[in-house]
Amino acid sequence: MASKNMAASERRAEHLLNDLLDAQGWDRRRPPYGDVLFQTEYRAFPELAMMMRSASKTGAGYGIPEAILLDNDTNQPVAVIEAKARSKDIELALEEAQHYATAFISKGFRPVSIALAGTDDVDFQVKVTKWTGTDWEAITYDGAPIGWIPNYEDVVKISALGSGSELRPSMPPQEVLARRAEEINRLLRESDIRDEFRPAVVAAIMIALWQSGRTGGTVSRDPKAILRDINHFCTEAFGTKKFGLSNSLRVDPANKKLANNGRRIVAILERLNISVLTAEHDYLGQLYETFFRYTGGNTIGQYFTPRHITSFMAEITDIGVKDVVLDPACGSGGFLVAAMDRMLKLHSMKREDMVDVVASQLIGFESEPITAALCVANMILRGDGSTGIHAEDVFTSKTFPKASATVSLINPPFPHKKTDTPAEAFVDKALSGLDDGGRLAVILPNSLLAKKDKGVWRQAILKNNRLDAVCQLPDDLFQPFAAANTSIALITKGIPHDTKRKTSFVRLQHDGFVLKKSARVRRDTVPDQAEKAVDAIANKVVEAGFSGLASISESDEWSVGAYIEAAPTEDKELTLAVDVLLRRLASFYTRYAPEIVAQRLAILAREIDAAPYKEILTKQRIGNSQKLPQEVDTVGGAFEIFYGMKELHSRDGMVPGKTLIISPTEEYNGCYGWLDFSQVIEPPFVTVAQTGSIGEAFVQLEPCAVNDDCLVLLPREGIQLVDLVLAAATLHAERWRFSYGRKLTPQRIADFRLPKSASARAWVEEKIKVNQTVIDASLKPYLAESEAEFEALEDAEDLADALIAIDDPTELSWKDVKFESGIE
Repeated sequence: MASKNMAASERRAEHLLNDLLDAQGWDRRRPPYGDVLFQTEYRAFPELAMMMRSASKTGAGYGIPEAILLDNDTNQPVAVIEAKARSKDIELALEEAQHYATAFISKGFRPVSIALAGTDDVDFQVKVTKWTGTDWEAITYDGAPIGWIPNYEDVVKISALGSGSELRPSMPPQEVLARRAEEINRLLRESDIRDEFRPAVVAAIMIALWQSGRTGGTVSRDPKAILRDINHFCTEAFGTKKFGLSNSLRVDPANKKLANNGRRIVAILERLNISVLTAEHDYLGQLYETFFRYTGGNTIGQYFTPRHITSFMAEITDIGVKDVVLDPACGSGGFLVAAMDRMLKLHSMKREDMVDVVASQLIGFESEPITAALCVANMILRGDGSTGIHAEDVFTSKTFPKASATVSLINPPFPHKKTDTPAEAFVDKALSGLDDGGRLAVILPNSLLAKKDKGVWRQAILKNNRLDAVCQLPDDLFQPFAAANTSIALITKGIPHDTKRKTSFVRLQHDGFVLKKSARVRRDTVPDQAEKAVDAIANKVVEAGFSGLASISESDEWSVGAYIEAAPTEDKELTLAVDVLLRRLASFYTRYAPEIVAQRLAILAREIDAAPYKEILTKQRIGNSQKLPQEVDTVGGAFEIFYGMKELHSRDGMVPGKTLIISPTEEYNGCYGWLDFSQVIEPPFVTVAQTGSIGEAFVQLEPCAVNDDCLVLLPREGIQLVDLVLAAATLHAERWRFSYGRKLTPQRIADFRLPKSASARAWVEEKIKVNQTVIDASLKPYLAESEAEFEALEDAEDLADALIAIDDPTELSWKDVKFESGIE
């Protein structure tokens, strides 16, 4: 019986070790896929096996540590772990971990030794030591030995030659935090906590653990007491001044499911040292924000402007240690934290100094009680509970600080209905809170910067204030929570805008993040242009495709896309766009081969009239096109640009038929469907979506009717098929300039420069030939079935040949090209 109990205890100790490793981002798989070797697994690695051959406790055989943590790139040992089932055996575990680590140290490596003793979530101990060259020294935080397994980055840091033993902890990887947050989310869902209330529950538990850690208390793990303790410590952290808000951050003491799941949630958060790192404001703040972002379903997107963007805005407003920072719509406090972080970066500040900053220099207003409580909690983790957060409507508050702040950072809530407060009202309020010379950085929807009906508001802003810069943000910045296209406007209060002064316009296309599943995550392989953007704004840098300068006056638009010169499309971007373009073209023929053949027969039978587009258009529309810029090697120089067919503005009441209809969709080469419509445009030409999938461009090789939400680009004389493909790819690359607020028009695309590279043209021609084989294969069986019908149509032989399939990708004349039927 004793041996069975011991075996069970050892298994529980292994489970605890696994959990602690997972919490810090260690990959428990064996190399080369992971970082950990358990017990005798090292014997598969000859160099490690050689070092451990005489490292047993008796010295007569191989040592068997609980685990060895490795550098995944070199397979060198960075830590040795020994575990014991009983908490009281911690010193024995440490002695054995040091013994095993010595075997590696004798060969020139510098692994730390890690001891774990215990099996219970509460009753366990961890000790970490490093070899100094003469003795083993405990790794400490704030002067006290740490009680957790460090992550890889921290292990490398503390084991480095000449490094001290005091550890400033680093954040675990975002992927690790996301997994932990997903587990918490699942536990809250199982506890019947609705999405919109989960952030408040997580915040309450985090604040309770933080408060218990700094006061020497303990949050009970007993289901009968755990929820009561969470509420007690949370209320204590808020203090008497914010007691009302603390009621917004509490857990329901009658929720038995949460009481049972609470033990695991607390364990997850404690693994991340929330109750220990009470002086590590930035660590706790990042942890708080990260868990919020991943916990709470789609409702949580309203709470956060991404941390790196709040930091970016603190940079471009040049926040200093003496600035008073105002956020009139502070949400959970991200901008105020960014201001604080920049002060810390520029000046070495003690904790008591930061407490004063939180209390007197950071001012926020938030009308929603739970969100305001979340913001106060964010401040508590960085201060002592005294904050300048006001749980009030900023538009009716009697405590609003008029003309007293020096910086305002704000991301106004975007209105979803007409009764919502418009974003411009928040801008006006923020400016009223600034002293003259104060700086405002505000995130605004691009439509507000471009729409003509907002010109009066923009003009009013410039009458009394200076527009210093506008920076367009990544398109997917707020996804998956919102698909808003936004820009930052940088404004100085109280200095009327000089129309002769140049305003900076910057496109921050890449911020180092990619959208993966339910979150944007940082990737080293993705460029981060934030620092470059800060420099472009500060030093008025002009760079095609990235930044530009312009004089702005009266009601001019503030859209970044209007003032940055188009850069030649990079080869990588071009090849990707061409590849997508041609695959969509091939998919159209694969999906609609029967309908394509049916339309060709209908045209031959004169059921559908195919004509050059200019023969259909009025003289006025042709004249309008002729007025557009026509510079060589531009879209306007290579194409005549027209709007689509007004008759197809609405397809309501139109019945299915044989005519191909092109509309502003990105699927199947822009194909809307097949309707009963008698007029089509002779190909080839390019279509560009003005609405819907704005900027998506396609090469049309079949006669079709084009909805007037698209532009039609007719090739001028001498233009080849490869030019159509390159033009469509160029338009695709420049689509970032347009939105529902800033329409894609002939005038705005005519100046786009087309690629001139001979190698690019040759590559595209080869891709067209390959694509043609797919098209031919898709059409061949249906053409064979219809051969008799084609032959039966009198006086249509030449046209029939012209409609079958493109053979020479350098030719363009729709009726004169030599074609092959594909019919044996």
